[in-house]
Amino acid sequence: MDINLGSERAYHFVPQFTLEIARDRIEQKKANLIAGTVGALFGRPKAEEFQMVSVENRLESFWTVSVAVHTAYDRNKSYTVPLSGAEIQQVTILGQDLPVTTSPKGDVSFSLTGVEHCVEERQASYTYDSMTGEKADFSKYLSFPKTEIADLEQFAPTDIFVVPPQVHATAVVRQMLAEVIKPVKALVIHEERVDVEAIDLNFRPVYVFEYEWTTKAKKVSLEMDGMTGDIHTATTKKLSDHLKSMLTRDVLFDMTADAAALIVPGGSIAVRVVKMVTGYHK
Repeated sequence: MDINLGSERAYHFVPQFTLEIARDRIEQKKANLIAGTVGALFGRPKAEEFQMVSVENRLESFWTVSVAVHTAYDRNKSYTVPLSGAEIQQVTILGQDLPVTTSPKGDVSFSLTGVEHCVEERQASYTYDSMTGEKADFSKYLSFPKTEIADLEQFAPTDIFVVPPQVHATAVVRQMLAEVIKPVKALVIHEERVDVEAIDLNFRPVYVFEYEWTTKAKKVSLEMDGMTGDIHTATTKKLSDHLKSMLTRDVLFDMTADAAALIVPGGSIAVRVVKMVTGYHK
């Protein structure tokens, strides 16, 4: 099996909403969003009960991996050919005399054995959460405009926290290959090739606003998606206090020919890993 690794790229999605627009929308909806069912049970709280204590303009990321699989192989196949009547005792095909069989129901047929020459081709593209490594649907972002990051190590937009991915390229590619590489029942395999056409790290804007609910002495974070404008209670609070933002190509894009044992699930397949493109260009 040949595994060809394509270019490794990083992109930055162009925000569809600015931080100022996000702040304005959050301010208008903060009471309803923060109060939730508590507000419904004990009366709607007033907007002045919520004081903004911090704002985080950050870039979160996800992986996009696309592959194409090509397999050419031969396999044995037995064909059963029905006949027209019980009076047939033998059939001659291509100079070969073939016996006739009769089923318990009286159906008459003969069998041929041949070799099928097969080619299977399929493509797949998945997105993965760069924090957990789990497959997740980020396809809604892929139609938005984005720009390629020319130098990942120097990517540090002013006043924006770039959340460092916790899961690297090898891990997500390994997951995808485990799904697309399927065993083939074959007499002989002539060609087995997997082209990893894209290994993309995509950064998307997220705005997080932390509020203090003064009358209840608790803090709540609200989040607005900088691409879709969706607003909801934040699942993660301020990350810049906990994560160090460090992006290096060698750490994130660790896909090399020497990583074959890590990339391919199982150890029973002979694999040759080739870099189709030298890699990330600065």
